[in-house]
Amino acid sequence: MFQFLRRAGRPLAAALVLALGTSGCFRGGGLFGAMLLTAVVTSAIVSEERPPAPVVVYTPPPHEGYTWQPGYWTLVDGQWQWVEGSWVRNHPGYRWRPTHWVEDPNGRWRLVPGHWVVLHAGPPEAPPSPEQQLPAPPPPPPGG
Repeated sequence: MFQFLRRAGRPLAAALVLALGTSGCFRGGGLFGAMLLTAVVTSAIVSEERPPAPVVVYTPPPHEGYTWQPGYWTLVDGQWQWVEGSWVRNHPGYRWRPTHWVEDPNGRWRLVPGHWVVLHAGPPEAPPSPEQQLPAPPPPPPGG
C-alpha cells in the first residue's frame, strides 16, 4: 500500500496543485501554482543527477519591499522543468532564503524550498501567514 501511495501520491498532488495554481483563483495564477507545487512536493524531489545549470535570464533591478526569488530547476515526472523567478514580498524581521539545490553526502541532490529565516535572536515573531506568502505581482517596469 505504501508503495502505491508513494508512486501515485506525487502525480496526484502535482495535478491538484497545478489545477488550483493555474485556475486564476489565487493572486499570481500559474506562478503561485509552481511555487506551491515545489513546496508541496519538495520533500520528494531528489535526483541522482546534478540539476542543469541555471537559465541565464535578466534579473530585475531591486524593488523596495520585495526580494527576488531566482528561477530554479525542478523535476516533474522525471523531467527537468524551469520555474521562472518571482518577487516575494518582504516581511519585517525575516529574510527570504531562496529555493535551491543541495548535494547530500550520498551524492544525491535535494531541492530545498524557499523559506523565511528570522533575522534577530529575540523572541520569535509569528511567521507570515500563507496569504502573506502569496507571490506579489511584478513591479512596474522602470520609467512606467
